[in-house]
Amino acid sequence: MAKKLKVALLAIAVISLIIGLTACAGAPAPVDKSKAELVTYVPETKVKKAYQVLNDGMYVLEGVVRTEDGQLADCDIEEINTMLVWGNFASNKITKDEMAKLGEDNMFTALFKGHGTAVPTQFAKYVQVGDIVFTASADANGQIIYTSDTTGEVVSYFTKSEDNIALFFKEMRFGNYWLLKKVDKGYEKFEIASFFQDIPGATLEKSKSQNKKYCKHWDNWVPNIYKIETFFKTNGFIPGNFKQGADGTWAVADVVTGATIAEFEGYAGILYKANSK
Repeated sequence: MAKKLKVALLAIAVISLIIGLTACAGAPAPVDKSKAELVTYVPETKVKKAYQVLNDGMYVLEGVVRTEDGQLADCDIEEINTMLVWGNFASNKITKDEMAKLGEDNMFTALFKGHGTAVPTQFAKYVQVGDIVFTASADANGQIIYTSDTTGEVVSYFTKSEDNIALFFKEMRFGNYWLLKKVDKGYEKFEIASFFQDIPGATLEKSKSQNKKYCKHWDNWVPNIYKIETFFKTNGFIPGNFKQGADGTWAVADVVTGATIAEFEGYAGILYKANSK
């Protein structure tokens, strides 16, 4: 009898041990509160943009400034041709064959000053940006203008609001711009070779062909823009006047930038404008 009792007690002890071990295995490990959690620091990033019109509306300009914790991290300048350039048969190198296919009814002649004296110049009579159709006409001085029912005269539309220029940039970056051929009561989109080339004639996607950072506007344009961007990335937005030295090099508050571009004040100014927002 005593032997049976021992066996029973031993069995109970074994079962209790198994239950205890099982309970311990299922319990969560104790938390060591002495170890602090590691937190990855993420700087506060802001992207600020500014826009303006250049050269009587031939171009529109964008300045972008990115800051991290209030400190300049990056900046960028971009300039895009408006239809005063890409709707201009001389500027966009439209061929005689392309002109013949477009047809005389879809052409308009008006004075165009460009960077020199105003001369009679042929333009596409109808162009489209995004969903908006613009029609060419002449102002009181005989100079080319483009208008639409939505915007009115396009350069005035740009000057009314930076948002209007920002929208133009967006559509141009998507390649949403065309010459138009009037067909009955509507229009047919008309593409030309120069919309898919850089200025020297090499293949370039349409969304970049009117952007001066890609289309090789003139040999020294991009190097000058990079010098301006690099200057601010290195020195920040120091207060002071812009001055051009006898050798043509610009300085800000007597700190030399290395840039010699004639429109320096506009390009540097757009970054100051963006940074101030």
